[in-house]
Amino acid sequence: MKTRLWLLLVPALVAAGCGPIDEADEPVIDELTGQVLLEATTKYDMHRLLEDTDITGGQWITTAQVQAFLQQNNSFLANYRDPAFSNKTAAALIVERSKAFGISPLYMLARIQVESSLIQSGNSNNLAKATGCGCPDTSGCDAQYVGFGKQIDCSAKKLRGYLTDLDAGRATISGWRVGVTKSTSDPCSVRPVNKATAALYTYTPWVGAYALQCGRTTVGGSSLVSVVYHRYESAYAWGSASGCYSETADTTVPELGCVQSSSDAMWRQCQSGAFTAGSTTKPTNCTASYGWCSSATLGRSVPPRTCVQSTGDQQWHQCGANSAWLSAPSAPISGAGPAGSCFAMYGL
Repeated sequence: MKTRLWLLLVPALVAAGCGPIDEADEPVIDELTGQVLLEATTKYDMHRLLEDTDITGGQWITTAQVQAFLQQNNSFLANYRDPAFSNKTAAALIVERSKAFGISPLYMLARIQVESSLIQSGNSNNLAKATGCGCPDTSGCDAQYVGFGKQIDCSAKKLRGYLTDLDAGRATISGWRVGVTKSTSDPCSVRPVNKATAALYTYTPWVGAYALQCGRTTVGGSSLVSVVYHRYESAYAWGSASGCYSETADTTVPELGCVQSSSDAMWRQCQSGAFTAGSTTKPTNCTASYGWCSSATLGRSVPPRTCVQSTGDQQWHQCGANSAWLSAPSAPISGAGPAGSCFAMYGL
């Protein structure tokens, strides 16, 4: 994916305390984008660019919050609707398509800005290639991924695929894995200490200009994603998750939300930030419900997030909230569906 730098980074960095550029200094030009690179106020360890939770967290972030953030930045996307996705707003697509693959909408905002400048730009330049997904540095974008909604979906799906490989102890499609040294395109020798970093280099194999070690001063690279992510994280009051995090549901369950555990099928309810000990019967006052789903294909019930290819229609489905089966056509490819990563997968 192409790694783009954006001119609107300039005032943000100056405001953060970098000060104006000395006219006597030679500007550094990004060799991939032709734009001016400025020094970041904070640089990041190239072996640990982001935490895993930076990539997969933020599942409580709402469409309203993303919309407010876009408006705050005078973004073109604040008023954009995608006709190819039922005229949904950009904010809705960012939140819905990111969460569909268990990816943080906040990370997606940073990715969009790094690749296309759209978050802080008032024009539609690069709208069709918003996340750089399917747009390798060596050629143009794949036609099947052209369009805003398609770009969000493509980016989230690919990142989930990388994380699925890493969760299983496998290398990603380009050979990145945790704890194994590999050369980037700078080149730099990087040994990712977590899955987030390995996934970032799979998406963009450059360290770039914003790492403590190595990297080209003329390329934004994956280190730029860290700079933008942390700036956006502190630039808006996103709030934090309230309730209880559930490994079964792989999400934060709200107060009085109920989960039927994947380990023992016991029902537990979130009360004052902690789950109850559990019971065989579902509480009657659940504000949200994540129960097991009955599968006619398997002849038994399965835990939330389980993905099954049905004998009825040969299509993939995932056990979602309220014990409902959700269409999950991407499951055999990405290992994830609308409820997040598949807890288990059963194909025909």
